[in-house]
Amino acid sequence: MCRLLAYAAPRPTTFAELIGPEQLAAFRTLSCLHADGWGTAWLDGGADDGDHGGDHGGGGVAGGPRVRRVRDALPVQRSRRGASALSQQPSTARLVHLRLATPGMAVDHENSHPFLHGGIAFAHNGAVPSVPLLEQLVGPEHLAHVRGTTDSERIFALVRRYADAGADLAGATAAAVLRLREAFPAASLNAVLLSVDEVVVVHSSESAPVPLEELCATGLVPAQLPLDHAAAYYRMSWLRRPDGAVVFTSAGIDTTGWQALPPASITTVRLDTLQVRVQDLSAAARSVPAR
Repeated sequence: MCRLLAYAAPRPTTFAELIGPEQLAAFRTLSCLHADGWGTAWLDGGADDGDHGGDHGGGGVAGGPRVRRVRDALPVQRSRRGASALSQQPSTARLVHLRLATPGMAVDHENSHPFLHGGIAFAHNGAVPSVPLLEQLVGPEHLAHVRGTTDSERIFALVRRYADAGADLAGATAAAVLRLREAFPAASLNAVLLSVDEVVVVHSSESAPVPLEELCATGLVPAQLPLDHAAAYYRMSWLRRPDGAVVFTSAGIDTTGWQALPPASITTVRLDTLQVRVQDLSAAARSVPAR
């Protein structure tokens, strides 16, 4: 159970510029509840851009843009890099993840999102009830690259399995989500992915119950939970700004004037044109080779 925030923009910018300091402060405050780590992935501009540290998972052209990542097992409010990543380090695309660990999943660096492999970053909001069954779907070849113990990293491995079979990123993601939906019909599979070419956002949680027991295990009662958490925890929304920038968020900040993402959908934003394509998951997966 986690919080997601992401954007794609026509020029290097920050969340502080795109959603304003008050909304950003509200998002950061969500780490008081989602306190089991945080992470960010962003697109740097190449060798002369200045990368602000972090690691990268390959996949970029030498001298060209790369996806970089920083993550921490601390909440963003206590992380040395947290404030600067959200408000002081401009990029044309970025995602941020605040983690509330699924019961039984360790709070440590390897389990912090986003995961990064082959130039693609992945962050997930939800949980699946059976990691052994999930691992059967992934298969040993792609499990070999998994480093942590989370279901989320294994979902990312399943996406890579479809991508390695020849599907584009949106198609591979849609195919993986549909396969998981067959196995885990009540799971939340919301996710954000970032490559050098696009931002991909999955909204697939229409049958997932609000995890009130886990949220209230932190000591809060439903009336004390952040905005929309008790009624619409897995809702995803998006906003097109006048300059063409596109921002995505999970529940927890004021989304007045934003659009709700459709259920069972996958949204792709091309980073070169900022063209937005919203598809039904089944339509996006139609051309993916069967596995």
